[in-house]
Amino acid sequence: MADNTKEVFETVEEEYEFLDTVELDGETYFMLIPATDSEEIDGEVFIMKLVEVNGEEMLEGVDDGALFDKVYNIFKENNKDEFEFLD
Repeated sequence: MADNTKEVFETVEEEYEFLDTVELDGETYFMLIPATDSEEIDGEVFIMKLVEVNGEEMLEGVDDGALFDKVYNIFKENNKDEFEFLD
């Protein structure tokens, strides 16, 4: 995010900062991290899938490890110049 503004998503449990979206197989995935006042990312990344429930768009966590890895690898490739990845 070149303009240094943070977009924050609120859930019942926690607030998340938006990093990027990934499109895969016709689905949209949101890359999120816990929202903090710090500019550093501690490595905890959440991937949420955009789903429609009763005509309303919602975010659903990705629990499938293989799908998580596939989406995360696309995110890393798309953002290799934006973030430093340690894995």
